[in-house]
Amino acid sequence: MRVVFLDVDGVLNRHGYRPAESRGLASWIEPELAARVAREVAALDARVVLASDWRIGRTIEALREAFGGHGIAVHDVTPSACGGGRWREIAAWLAANAVGAAEMAIIDDAFDMGELAARHVRCSPLNGFDEAAVAALRALFAR
Repeated sequence: MRVVFLDVDGVLNRHGYRPAESRGLASWIEPELAARVAREVAALDARVVLASDWRIGRTIEALREAFGGHGIAVHDVTPSACGGGRWREIAAWLAANAVGAAEMAIIDDAFDMGELAARHVRCSPLNGFDEAAVAALRALFAR
């Protein structure tokens, strides 16, 4: 099973983005960026696991509804409060689900992915998930 760990702010919305209308969480996802993620996840036959802080305090059902409206099926969320940063939460999810690092990618605008840095596709928060990030994601799975 291939897995894409997905952040939101800086990936599915760019710095300074403001939605034209308020529709809850879904309004803060830029359609162009979401469509690009959805297309690449489908091409990889991967599952999306939300690693964003958006998962905290929200039900998986609410997240699935918000992302599903943009064509992104949320499979699961990473555990929170593992201590030591997002990469440790991702590592905990990988261990609990017996998924090897070679079968995953992290799409995030953060800099530090610790021991998982080799599988990190870093997005610029000014550009979000752009064509450079697409190329980097494809390269990870082409190896």
